[in-house]
Amino acid sequence: MRDLTAGQLGRLIKVRAQVVRTHPVHPELLMGTFRCSECKIVIRNVEQPFKYTQPTICFNPQCGNRLKFELLTNESKFVDFQKVRVQETQSELPRGSIPRNLEIILRADTVDLAQPGDRCEFIGTLIVIPDIGQLATPGDRSLESKPLRGRDNQEISGVTGLKALGVRELSYRTAFLACTVIPSNGRYLPSDDLEEADAISYEALSKRLTASELDTICQMSQDRKLLTNMCKSLFPTIHGAEEVKKGILLMLCGGVPKVTEEKTHLRGDLNVCLVGDPSTAKSQFLKHVERFSPRAVYTSGKASSAAGLTAAVVRDEESFEFVIEAGALMLADNGVCCIDEFDKMDLKDQVAIHEAMEQQTISITKAGVKATLNARTSILAAANPIGGRYDRSKSLRQNIGLSAPIISRFDLFFVLIDECNDIVDYAIARSIVDLHMGVHGDHDTHTVYSLDNIRRYIAFARCFKPKISAEAMECMVEEYKKMRQRDASSGTKSAWRITVRQLESLIRLSEATARLHCADTVTQNHVREAFALLNKSIIRVEQPDINLEEDEQPHQPDASETPLTEQQTADADTAAAGHLRVTYDEYRRIASLLILKARNWSESLASEAASDQTAGAPKKSELVNWYLEEVVDEIETEAQLTECKLLVERIIDRLIKKDNILIAIGGTGLDASSDTTDPYIVVHPNYVE
Repeated sequence: MRDLTAGQLGRLIKVRAQVVRTHPVHPELLMGTFRCSECKIVIRNVEQPFKYTQPTICFNPQCGNRLKFELLTNESKFVDFQKVRVQETQSELPRGSIPRNLEIILRADTVDLAQPGDRCEFIGTLIVIPDIGQLATPGDRSLESKPLRGRDNQEISGVTGLKALGVRELSYRTAFLACTVIPSNGRYLPSDDLEEADAISYEALSKRLTASELDTICQMSQDRKLLTNMCKSLFPTIHGAEEVKKGILLMLCGGVPKVTEEKTHLRGDLNVCLVGDPSTAKSQFLKHVERFSPRAVYTSGKASSAAGLTAAVVRDEESFEFVIEAGALMLADNGVCCIDEFDKMDLKDQVAIHEAMEQQTISITKAGVKATLNARTSILAAANPIGGRYDRSKSLRQNIGLSAPIISRFDLFFVLIDECNDIVDYAIARSIVDLHMGVHGDHDTHTVYSLDNIRRYIAFARCFKPKISAEAMECMVEEYKKMRQRDASSGTKSAWRITVRQLESLIRLSEATARLHCADTVTQNHVREAFALLNKSIIRVEQPDINLEEDEQPHQPDASETPLTEQQTADADTAAAGHLRVTYDEYRRIASLLILKARNWSESLASEAASDQTAGAPKKSELVNWYLEEVVDEIETEAQLTECKLLVERIIDRLIKKDNILIAIGGTGLDASSDTTDPYIVVHPNYVE
């Protein structure tokens, strides 16, 4: 588009660009038929050069009428007319430059072939048309203008402006009159649109490739380390994060979209989110994908609005009609939308992309314009944790400021944590220093495939539509059951709940893995490989140790206890001081045993006295003694006995005061004067395990 200058006027050329705005289709008067109002003679085939033009003079030499003509619409020739605004593609845009726009004029059969977000090839000629809109004040309509004539009845050269302005100087603007529109998904980016009957197949794509390119694809498909080599070649300057590289590569391949019998569309695109500490190469991953993918859009969440991400309804400068202007998600249709600073987005802007992430459509109802547009794109987002650093003791939602619906729509969540490790730090530092020294400036020493080869291979792999075998289906069900059971029974909890969405993510990842290996069937190996990647993305939340010193109270021995010697007391105090912190798993294990015993004790003795609420409840000392009897085989010294007794008492106190699971009741009910040193213990009636 930057080569379109005044020297190209009138020549047949081809322009490749991306559609950003479409106008409604209107009938255009191409050849007008007029009737003279005075002599009633009919004048045919009056050409209309982009504006309403009447005959200069009546053809009847005896009439001489110049002003009063009537348009005969039934005998005039009309054609469909549509204006489309296109923009330079990201790959052709020079770095730091503002993309240029061009107005495309479509007529007859070429209308409605280009939609916002489509990349098309337009064949036609560059023309100039009067730019009347610049001279009009806002809200005013352009008035009809007629050719001026001199004294000798000769037309004056040039075109006048608006009558209301009374000027003859009128600027011109360039436009492109297209005679052919070729919707293009890119040579190396076949479409997954199920509604297209002529969806490209690998046989059709093979005819477009040369023999050497096909040989390279065949050699790559037989590589046993294909996934590793492609990750290394795709991200040569990023050290480590192998799982993230694999996830992004599978996202570029994508799953298989499907349509159910009820005409419900199931998406095949994968959504990936990178969450992590600063300086963990999150933005570098996004920049690499933007440069690699033939159809990628990079945007920032903080600097983008809801209309900028989805679509906007704006008023045209000339016709003053409302038209749809494509946003980032529509421009990345059948591609990847990279959104940086995803956590900085406003809540209302996050809600706007809910539909695009799951249904892959954008519905607009604004200013009388109602439309549903395609947004079949994969979203690669990067977010920073709250506070700057990722806290392992908190869940994923507590670490990032995203809502639950947004989190559930991402197939893979990769948490990048900047941990201190001498070996890893040395390798990263060495890689960065080598990059700055220019040792691996061309990346040929540690890349196996070129980017063009990877593009061709991914395009070839996306032509495959693998089917899920019965063995793979059983494997998926078993792996999903394992994830659910581990989420429910483990002492630690996962970063987010395992739901059916994770099963759908497993299916899409398995299909993407099969596509990457150019397979027609999803096998168990593909499912296991996808499950390993999905399992690594589900970060387990590490619960901190329980500090029992917070509820520490002076220990008062009972009168019935045998006093310990000074040495035994010192040993017990030393042991207790070192074990007042207990792991979360151990705390849950002991607490579950105590709660279960207290509940069973109450149920077994509840029939003794229904009126006395403490008749079926054990005392605190009885509960402690019961636990000590259960673990007596593990206790060898008296110091360990004292330590275990103190530990159980602290756990009971924590269950009463902090967790509110147990209730302490005095000897005579809820009387304040009752003895509180050894209360009765009952389980809270609202507690559910």
